[in-house]
Order: sequence, then structure tokens, then C-alpha cells
Amino acid sequence: MLGLGLSVSSPYVGSESGYVNRHSLSLDSDGDYFDANNTLQNEIRNSWSVSAWVKLDDGIPSVSQYFVGARTSSNIFGLAVTTSGTISFIHQAGSGIALYSTDAAVFSNGETDWTHVGVTVKEVSPNTVYNIFVNGDSVAATQLFAVSLTNHNLYTSTINLAFGAQQNGAGSAVGNTSVLGFMDECAFFNAAISPGAMSAIGGGGTPTDITGHDNLLLYYKMNNDIVDEVGTSNGTLRGGAAFTDSSKP
Repeated sequence: MLGLGLSVSSPYVGSESGYVNRHSLSLDSDGDYFDANNTLQNEIRNSWSVSAWVKLDDGIPSVSQYFVGARTSSNIFGLAVTTSGTISFIHQAGSGIALYSTDAAVFSNGETDWTHVGVTVKEVSPNTVYNIFVNGDSVAATQLFAVSLTNHNLYTSTINLAFGAQQNGAGSAVGNTSVLGFMDECAFFNAAISPGAMSAIGGGGTPTDITGHDNLLLYYKMNNDIVDEVGTSNGTLRGGAAFTDSSKP
């Protein structure tokens, strides 16, 4: 687990709070990611949220890098850092598609601090509502297009959710979409959790163990193992993904 909102030379802090997790997932962008071994099709047809800590090698990547995602030909979701340092979320289901992107850069050129990122996806009429969070705070963003309630409920996929890339099949990522850097404390919730809940997880400068959190469906501490702390779906390391106790991949 990481220090929240802190600039640190090592990604592993937290002993001050009593919660210690001195490992994280190391990714080199070459098809590396963590496979959750679950399509979560029914959950993605409803409201849901994702939360994770990331430490990029460069906050302005040469190609978009996906913190979480899955893709088929017409059913897609993904949260990514773009080549301008903004965070973008894509959602496609049925015949609907939505692109939701932060209005300003979240990451800067050469930035290597740990940052908490999250997104909530709320199934409502007439169209799905999104919210991106950075270090526990909701960030101003602009939406292009929309996914209607009817289309939202049509999401259909045999592709597992991946952390660290956008997966398009067992053991394969979409192009060069993998994160270059580290990820830690990755979680999926089967509800659009409240801004207060996201703030408690990703803000305030205090590391936290979210085991037992309301609506928590998948939780990977990345503490040198693939275990889902909720017990729903242990993961699989893909490509060259590995656990590390070093400040560098």
C-alpha cells in the first residue's frame, strides 16, 4: 500500500499507519498485465467502480496506457492515461459508446509519484453517468457521446477484466496498451461507490486496507501474490508482469 498524495522515492510506505504492503505489480508496457480471470459481464451491465494506485515511469506516455480494461469488437471499457497526461474512460455496449476525459492533465512529463485513480459508472436513465477520481477527488471532465440505459444493459463479453492493460483475449492485451510502471491495491466494486467512499480510499494521506468495504467484489493487494482478498477470483500474471519489492521495475 502506498502513501496517498505523497512524493516518495520508494513506492512502498505505510508502516506508520499500521498497514504494511511492501510489494506492488511491476509492468514494462510490453503486453504485461494482471488478469482478474472474471469477465464481470453481469456487474458491468449494472453500476460499478474501479480503484487502483499507479506509479508511471512517465506521466506523458507515447501511447495511451490502460489502468484497467477489456475489449471485444463492440463491447469495451477502459480507464487510461493519454499521451497528454489526461485520464480517459471509454465505455461501449450495444450500439452506444461514451468517451469521458478529464479537462486537464492529471500527470506531468516525467512524473513518477504514486497516484490513486478511480472511476464510477452509474447505470441510470436516460444515459450512464461517469465520474473520474484522482487521489480521492472528483476531477472535472467532459463527455462525448453516451450509452443509453438500454445499451448499458446489453454489454456482452467473454473477455476478462485486466489491471494494467486492456485485454482482448486470454493472455493477450490490445496492442501496446500496457502500463509502464507499477500498480497496487487494485479493486472492483459492484456499485458506483460514493465520492466520500472514493475519498476515504484514495485521499487524505493515509494508507488503508479496504478488505470488508461495502460492495467490494475483487481486491488485489498485489502483496507478492495473486490472491483476491474477497475470495471471488484469484488472478493471473500475464506477459512479463511480476511482483517487486524494489522502487524500480
